[in-house]
Amino acid sequence: MKKICFTTRQKNYVFGRHIFYAGLIICLLVAGCASKEIAAPEMSNEPAVTLLLTPAETITSGEPVAFNVIGFDVNGKRTSAIGTIEWTLTGLTGTLEDNQFTPDKSAGAHAGTVTAQSGELKATARIRVIPPLPWTEDFENVELEKAPSHWIAATNKYFVREKDGNKILVKTPVQRGLDKSNVYIGPPTMKNYQIQVDLMGTRNKRRLPDMGLIANRYTLDMQGRQQRLQIRSWASDLRMAKTIDFAWETDVWYTMKMKVDIVDDKAVIRGKVWRKGEDEPDEWTITAEDPLPNREGSPGIYAYSVTEIYYDNLKVW
Repeated sequence: MKKICFTTRQKNYVFGRHIFYAGLIICLLVAGCASKEIAAPEMSNEPAVTLLLTPAETITSGEPVAFNVIGFDVNGKRTSAIGTIEWTLTGLTGTLEDNQFTPDKSAGAHAGTVTAQSGELKATARIRVIPPLPWTEDFENVELEKAPSHWIAATNKYFVREKDGNKILVKTPVQRGLDKSNVYIGPPTMKNYQIQVDLMGTRNKRRLPDMGLIANRYTLDMQGRQQRLQIRSWASDLRMAKTIDFAWETDVWYTMKMKVDIVDDKAVIRGKVWRKGEDEPDEWTITAEDPLPNREGSPGIYAYSVTEIYYDNLKVW
């Protein structure tokens, strides 16, 4: 049998023809499907055995939120045979009329659930009520051993406790898993804000924590073991990180402030740290630039809690 050998040019030609015809077939199939109207699924008349409440997760700054209850029968088909719906609120302050929840704007930031029930069938959706800036949080109105309900990734990690006659937020070492924690306190589309907090780290023998703030997906981090101050976008890849020596003491309260500006298509990230109660310094303690800027992101707090970390007097404006 004669062996046939192809040159590289011939191989590329054959491969290119295969790609061309494959693309042509896909285009014809898509065009054929697009020319046909897709019929709506037929609605069942069988009784609903499960309910779905949409939207399942909502952020509102105070505007009403309308919900839709969808029922499915035993075969998984959508059905109109749902029955009378009863509505209840848990953890939310506002009014609920029919299928629409209107937050009480005087209640401030909070979160909770809306439940729709028909007989024994239930469906639940979550709402985060986050008013426009400015925000202040001194934790005095938060239940002990809880965290603010509208925060993301704080539950069972951060706890409001009493210290020196005041309520503060405590990040404790974990029993299982990682001590590193990012908590987000607003929508991910936020920008053009400043964030500030009072914070204090503790010592356990040679163990020292890291602690800081988050803005536009950048982290301002007071590092305990290294006695440094760092700005970074991602701990696993320090492509734009800026680090300076910064000596700080445990069991001493500090005030930390952070802001991000987009200037000439780059991010300028600034951080400032000073002892609580002293005058705020005029100059920023550390400044970093990112040529590939994060243009938005939720404000938040950062912790690496090999020992306890305390937070108080959080502000965003």
